[in-house]
Amino acid sequence: MNERLNQLGQAAQRLNEGSDQLNALISAIDKALGRLMIGMDYVHPRPLQESMSIGRDGKRVIELCFLGYLRVQGEYHLVIKTVKILESKIALASETPGNVIPLLQAPRVLRHAAVDLFPELIQVLSNQVGDLVAQMERRCSTAKGLLEQLEGLEAQITAAREARGPEPVDS
Repeated sequence: MNERLNQLGQAAQRLNEGSDQLNALISAIDKALGRLMIGMDYVHPRPLQESMSIGRDGKRVIELCFLGYLRVQGEYHLVIKTVKILESKIALASETPGNVIPLLQAPRVLRHAAVDLFPELIQVLSNQVGDLVAQMERRCSTAKGLLEQLEGLEAQITAAREARGPEPVDS
């Protein structure tokens, strides 16, 4: 029995030390993303965790937890978004808007599972930013072309006015 307790104690210590290290890495990744000032919302489509319970009315309540990158308290952070789906006879189901908490405040099991989805999250954010950059460049080109046309038109009007000379003043 003592040996099992010792093994449990050692395993718990390794778990806590590893969890502290992982939390520090998650925090550093979150801060690095924040410094990039991406400013784009993303919620991973695959839930990290799914649980089902029965509500007071006897109907099923399904709770889904998703990894996301969303605005929390005015800044973008890695988050856990929890959504409850309530069984209903009127509609097949109704979904509540969801609760969002910073990833570092989420339960350990969700923090650890979220790390496995970081590469996908980063890839999607990168793709979204790339698409936005391409759209911005196209829009800048369009705006520049319009400005050049307007400036050319303005120059033509000015030249035509100057060619006519001063306009007579009615007295």
